[in-house]
Amino acid sequence: MKRSAFIVFSSVILTLMFSNCGNSGTRESSDATVEEPATAAASDLPAIHKYGIKSGIVTYENTGFGLTTKSILYFDEWGTKEAEEKYDQDGNLTETSLCDGKNMYLLIHKDKTAYSRGECWRGVAYKFDWEEAQKSGTEYKPTKLANLNIAGKDCESFSLEISGSKTVYAGWNNISFMIETPAGNSTVINKAVSIEENVPVPGDKLAVPADYKAATM
Repeated sequence: MKRSAFIVFSSVILTLMFSNCGNSGTRESSDATVEEPATAAASDLPAIHKYGIKSGIVTYENTGFGLTTKSILYFDEWGTKEAEEKYDQDGNLTETSLCDGKNMYLLIHKDKTAYSRGECWRGVAYKFDWEEAQKSGTEYKPTKLANLNIAGKDCESFSLEISGSKTVYAGWNNISFMIETPAGNSTVINKAVSIEENVPVPGDKLAVPADYKAATM
């Protein structure tokens, strides 16, 4: 029962981080299983300026369905390169979503496999951006909310309604600090608990390990 709840919980967390009106990730629809062909060579892709600080390490606590897990976001070069590690309820690192500055990968650590996910045009983590949220369409009812203090930062916040459910977002310098959404009889929350600003990020966190085998999804 606990394992089933964890699978559902993980799926909701994954949806929170990679959906949200196409704000981040690869160029694919929410129900697509095949990547859209790249329209430009990876070397021709422009560098993004995703966040308001050059580098950082953000630790999140994920709660819902009676479970608590951890995830860690590493980014450098203003978010041009970033990686998001996900841990299970026992604290074991299970997978990493990675943008190396050109391409996007999903690392499955138990198999030592790196799945290619196409060009990396918006990074891997959700970008908090009220201006973009306002353009998401009136059906989402974008609403500006009061600021929230999260992990010691004065975060802006807003809400969007998706399929009749209101999701609350909070962030600082375009970094997502919280996503809170109802999920069945529970509420799933992805919330920052600490941030290290403008710190050196280990290079091995932002690259595919040399001993991982390549695969396609």
